[in-house]
This record gives sequence, C-alpha cells and structure tokens, in this order.
Amino acid sequence: MCLVSFVLPAYKAPYLSQAIASIIEQSYTNWELIIVDDASPEDLRSIVNSFDDPRIRYYRNTENIGGKNLVQQWNLSIGYASGDYIVLAADDDTYHPDFLETCVKLAQSYPQVDLIRAQVGIINEENNLVGIDGLIPEYCSKHAFLYYWLRATILTCIGNYMFKSIAIKEKKFVYFPSAFCSDAATSILLSANGMVNTKEMLFNFRISTIHLSSSKTQLDNKLKANTLFYQWLLDLNYEVPKDAIEHFFYRGNNRSYIYGKCLYDYYNQVIKYLPWSKFYAIRYCKLLSKKDKVVMLFRFCFDSLFKNNGL
Repeated sequence: MCLVSFVLPAYKAPYLSQAIASIIEQSYTNWELIIVDDASPEDLRSIVNSFDDPRIRYYRNTENIGGKNLVQQWNLSIGYASGDYIVLAADDDTYHPDFLETCVKLAQSYPQVDLIRAQVGIINEENNLVGIDGLIPEYCSKHAFLYYWLRATILTCIGNYMFKSIAIKEKKFVYFPSAFCSDAATSILLSANGMVNTKEMLFNFRISTIHLSSSKTQLDNKLKANTLFYQWLLDLNYEVPKDAIEHFFYRGNNRSYIYGKCLYDYYNQVIKYLPWSKFYAIRYCKLLSKKDKVVMLFRFCFDSLFKNNGL
C-alpha cells in the first residue's frame, strides 16, 4: 500500500475540525496528516490535539509565511511529507470518505501519470451544495486537460488533486500573487504525463466570507496574477501531436482562444467587482490592447448603469 501525505497549511480555525475529521474518516488508511500552523493568532494546536490519531503531525511556523507568499508556504509545507503521493489540503475544505481509496486505485491503474483529480462539489458555510463539477474522461492527455480547463468544464482548486510526490517536490507549486491561478498552473504543469479523474464528486470546496478569494482587498493581486498566468499559458509551447484527436485538442488550445479566455476572465472574475476608484488597475494587464480596455470600460459602465437602476 502506498503512503499518501495530506499536507494541510493551516491559519483559520472555524472549519479546521471538519477538515481534519474528513481526512480521519478516509476508508483508505495508509496516510499521514501533516498540519503546518502558519503562526496563526488562533489556537489551532488545541483543535489538532482534540484528535487522538498517531498519523497526525503538527508543526508551527515561527512567523507567518502565507500572508506574504502563500505559494512559498505550500512548497515549504510539502517538505515535511514522506508519502508516495501528496494532497495539499486546506483548513476549510472537506473530503468524501472514499476520496483517497478511489484516487489510489486510479494511480495504480495509471502509474505513468503524476496527477490524479477528484471531481468537485462547491459547498457554502452551512455545508450545503451550491455548485458541481463538469464531467471529463477518466484519462486526459495534457492537451485534453488544458482544453477542458480553458472551456471552464472543470472547477479550479488545489485540494482535489493527488500529486505524485517526486514530481511535485521537483517542479513545485507555481507562484503567482496570493496564489491566484497557482492551482490551475500547477495542475496543468503536472499533467505533462497525462492525468486521471474520478467519476464521483469526492471533494468539497468551501465558499465563505473568510476565504481569501472572497476578499475584495485581493483584487489587485488577482489582476496581476491573471496577467502572469495567461502569459504563462501562452509560453507553454507544447509540441504538435501527430494523433488526430490530440491534434484537435491542441488546435483548440491556440493562442487566440487563450487570449479570449483571458479577456473573458478579466471582465467576469475581476473587472466587474472593481469600484470606480480602482478601475485603473486594468493597467496591469499587458496582454490586453487599448481597444480591449476601452471595451471593458464601456461594459463596466453599462452594467453599472443597469445595476444601479435595478434592471
């Protein structure tokens, strides 16, 4: 039986107990849980100590790292892991009891891949399901995986992936400001040898008011990260595949489509949430032309007009 390391960089207390409990309740038992307290002002140690399980190890940083560089905290935390595979857990997300057993079986069936992905359900603060993942094939090449990601067929997070330890420790989590887009870039990077996907939703991603992505103070970082990420995508330079189906995916991932996805994300995920005083922040997006920025401005004005008039 291979050993799987759940690595949980922790800072927030409200849902930590639920996160730990969902790992302890795994039907696959050969795992370790490494909790790295990122110098939290909350008493996380007491929550961890309430679970009597020898497979749990607790570490505490002498200073807060994630507040300055969250991806650095991720990369430092996986250094404690000794498993054959690594799952980067969070202090507010939860796992289905069969998450690990299903992912390990897939890893054994596809030993060449470095990335196993569980389908995702989105839950709110009351643990109610508010969103679901799309279906993709069990096995995807790197071209197919990028194709499905660009078309928003799948939900993007980090905790639903099981990484081959040797691969993630070598390549590391990809850095972008506040870790925005780091989950997508890292999974795309680790799909070089293909990836496999579970048929069931075995991971719950929580949306809450205390989640980093919900903070409006992070909009500038999100804008910078989006620019860096889409430039990163444009620089991938995958080789041209000979197989007809793979070539279809490859052609679908062309520069024009990536550029269009960038423009769409800027408006729908970032720009429409910016107050007027911060609209200047689109200057960070060097991928967009002056014409694109003018179009965004008019769309922003148009939507604001309708919103303010209750239309």
